[in-house]
Amino acid sequence: MKKFLSVIFILASAVAARGQEPAPSTVPLILPDGKTLQVEVARTEENRALGLMFRTALAEDRGMLFVFEEPGLHRFWMKNTLIPLDMVWMDDRKRIIHIEYQVPPCKLDPCPVYGPSADSLYVLEVISGVASREKLHVGQTVTF
Repeated sequence: MKKFLSVIFILASAVAARGQEPAPSTVPLILPDGKTLQVEVARTEENRALGLMFRTALAEDRGMLFVFEEPGLHRFWMKNTLIPLDMVWMDDRKRIIHIEYQVPPCKLDPCPVYGPSADSLYVLEVISGVASREKLHVGQTVTF
C-alpha cells in the first residue's frame, strides 16, 4: 500500500506541475433526498491521482466523483488536500457502502488512509459537513 501511495503522489505531483491533464467533465449527481450536486468526474488515472489536491475551497453544491474501471478496495488519503472533506464510497449499484465524515487535511507524513473493507466502484468527495447535513447513510442510493 505504501508503495502504491508513493506512486500516486509522484504521479499527482507531476500532473499538477505540468498542468496538461484535461479537467474532468462535470455531471449532476442526485442525492437520496433529491438535492443535486454538480460533480467533476475523475475517470482517468491522472484525474483520480490529482483529485481535489491543492484546492483552497469547494462549494457545498460541488464535489468530485471518482469512477474506477472495476470494483476494488479503493482507499484515499488527504496528501496535499487543503480542505476537509466527507468521502462517500459506493458499489456498482451506486449504493452507499461507507462514509468518512469530516476528514481533515493531512499535516504529517505518513498520511492516514481511509476506505471501506468492501469493494467499491465509485467514491464521492464533498466539502466537510455535507454528508451529515444531507443525512447520507449506508444503504442509500445516489443517481448520476
